Amino acid sequence: MTDDQLYSSDLQAEASATIDFSRIQGEVLDSTLRFDNTDVINALVDGVSNDAIDEAKHSIQFNNNPDHQIYLARSSSANQGFDSGSSRYYITIHNNTAARSAADIAASLTSLVGTYTGTFALTASTINSPIDNTTNTAVVLTQVNKGASGNMSQPTFPTWETVQGKPYHISYSGGRDSSSSTNKSAGDKVAELYAVLNNSNNGGGGALLGTPLTGLAETLTSGRASNSNYGSSNLIEAADLKYGDYIIAIQIPFSSNVNSNESLFYMPTGGLMATTDKTADNAAVAGTKYTGTGDEYTAIKGAVANATFVQLGGEPLYSYTINFAPIDWIF
Repeated sequence: MTDDQLYSSDLQAEASATIDFSRIQGEVLDSTLRFDNTDVINALVDGVSNDAIDEAKHSIQFNNNPDHQIYLARSSSANQGFDSGSSRYYITIHNNTAARSAADIAASLTSLVGTYTGTFALTASTINSPIDNTTNTAVVLTQVNKGASGNMSQPTFPTWETVQGKPYHISYSGGRDSSSSTNKSAGDKVAELYAVLNNSNNGGGGALLGTPLTGLAETLTSGRASNSNYGSSNLIEAADLKYGDYIIAIQIPFSSNVNSNESLFYMPTGGLMATTDKTADNAAVAGTKYTGTGDEYTAIKGAVANATFVQLGGEPLYSYTINFAPIDWIF
């Protein structure tokens, strides 16, 4: 830990996603299976007439808004734009003579987003391929003024029936909200974390519902809490109130090829969890907020076992070790 004036993460950061037109999703290691391969492009515009934007069959949706999608068109007259007849945004992947290159397609997408930044609430820039560093074949899409909520979106391909032909893409991540707290010294941070670790509010299921055994028994038989403060609230609603400042989970990100993003390790628990509930594609996107309510795919649940803080050489620098014990249920 350091003083905030030495390093600060208080500023808002915007989430970014990447679309790389030099590779097909799931085939990134095979350089012959490029998105701009003639056979791939021809298949995507098969049956689409020249300049008939309304006939385009495949689209890329920038985020969770269905209005924010572009269609992959065949056109000999424009590389990108908005077609008023079909009310569609589009980029050209075939000029009616030949398939366009990955760099040309990436340039068109960057230009389109730049023209309609206000509509899409995105900015775009062209970069080298994150797969093989091919020049300017990928596009970075960055959310505008979304902060952490931008992590909840991802590029999707709603008109594709299968994965075949989709360009390689990485979902939005890195979004962070700004903090309204005053800049703190390293000591301030240690003092507050030490205080939380030593005096945390965790009422526990039994304490919350009245006498431990009575409250639990009534809950199991009727699904209701006997404590009059909670009226007819069910167990989950009442138990959610116990969490206070007790540290109940830890989030650790990892790079995922399955999800094409930075994902979070998770801890599925309970007797009803099947094999399909334990696969990597269930992991939430890094940056997803953990609430402690039914989101076992967002973090590893548990509690702090112990912690050690050490000041380094009399400087405003502290190292710390916190031992975290994964625990299914804290009572």
